[in-house]
Amino acid sequence: MNDGIYDNISIEDYHANQTHVSATTLKYAKTSLKHFDWYRRGCLPREEKSQFAFGNAFELALLSGTEYLEKVAIFPDKELIEKALNENKDLKVPRNSTVYKDGAKEFYEKNKGKYIIQDTGNESFDVVEEMLSSCYQDKAIQALIKNTEYQLSLFWTDPETGVKLKTRPDICKRKKNVIVNLKTTLDGSPEAFSKEMNKWDYPLQACVEITGCLRSGLMEQVDSYFWLVVEKVPPYNATIYEFSEQDIGSVMDGFHYLLSKLSKAEKENKWPGYTQEASNEFGILEARIPLWYKR
Repeated sequence: MNDGIYDNISIEDYHANQTHVSATTLKYAKTSLKHFDWYRRGCLPREEKSQFAFGNAFELALLSGTEYLEKVAIFPDKELIEKALNENKDLKVPRNSTVYKDGAKEFYEKNKGKYIIQDTGNESFDVVEEMLSSCYQDKAIQALIKNTEYQLSLFWTDPETGVKLKTRPDICKRKKNVIVNLKTTLDGSPEAFSKEMNKWDYPLQACVEITGCLRSGLMEQVDSYFWLVVEKVPPYNATIYEFSEQDIGSVMDGFHYLLSKLSKAEKENKWPGYTQEASNEFGILEARIPLWYKR
């Protein structure tokens, strides 16, 4: 894959590319360079979770109704249960019946490659409608998602280290120099989102996206980076969080330092574990005794 801006690459082809490093892979390097190497070589498990499909489905619903209809399929759980009960009204667990299982198998074969969401319940079509309603009621959110480009794939080579990188921002407003990252979550409150940012390294991902927009030539500058956080449980709050300029500078320094360590490891073909944090030549770490234990 050559460096550049692509608007016609599927999410599957984007992930299949192994020459460029994504933010997800970089997060493993923060844990240890050995984690990075093992993950890149496919030696660590990569599980496709249902919330990823739901998040992608909601993104399409919010940004492109046409693609939502083309790429998302709603699993007819209620319909299949009714069909099974019509066949045998005495069934105690309709989902275990041959009728239900055959119907589900036929559905998945027919909709292979699509994002699958449920017809009712958690992460369902009904929930998508409620989440959309919350977003449409907020004028700031309406302005943020209007006239945007989405699912652009950006590939570039870091000029200082030679590390090849890639990113796929959720939303780009090229004329406004704005990037928006869409997150669906159970709790979008400031306290909860702060914890999620730390747990999943959202700031690092943001710095990769900002750098990608600049290095690929998509934008000459990035004036603002926002997270649009939408709850997928009542009351379905939709909230905009801004990545402050001061925090961007701090996290960006850490991002560049991580690239320098990665570049060195590549050149030397040495992938240390947690000993990379040691301040001595022997790789010995100081044990961190919890405060509560000392008391």
